Amino acid sequence: MKMKNLTMIATMLLMVLTAPGTYAQNYKQPVPSIDANGKVIDAKGKHIGWVTSEGIIKNAAGKKIAHIDDQGNAVDAATGKKLGKASKNGTYLYHVQSGASDSLTVTVPMNGICEVKDQHGKTLLLVHENYKQYGACAMHCLKLKNEHKDMKMK
Repeated sequence: MKMKNLTMIATMLLMVLTAPGTYAQNYKQPVPSIDANGKVIDAKGKHIGWVTSEGIIKNAAGKKIAHIDDQGNAVDAATGKKLGKASKNGTYLYHVQSGASDSLTVTVPMNGICEVKDQHGKTLLLVHENYKQYGACAMHCLKLKNEHKDMKMK
């Protein structure tokens, strides 16, 4: 009798401990990500590029499309024009054609993963903590390149 009660209690405890993790995962709205190797994956699961710990951003074929300079500016590899600013805390200020600016913020790592959020708090990207500083910048540049939009913004 005691063994049956002990098994039932252990089973309920396991269910209680694992339940919060299942609610945290949202499979209906996939989010782009950057893994521990710097591989950038879009929301559909397609490999679209790479980012290095030195701040070099490459497309999926390995061609350099942008980099982060010593002042934290994202610089287009082809034109040398500034695309935005990557701050040390991972916040990314980017410029748009109209001259206005917008920003993306990065959360502190949870289990090695940071969330990149827009000004409304919506998660736009999951990035490994190794690429926290450059992740938002890399995703922004690669997304524009893959949509065949001009990265020359300033």
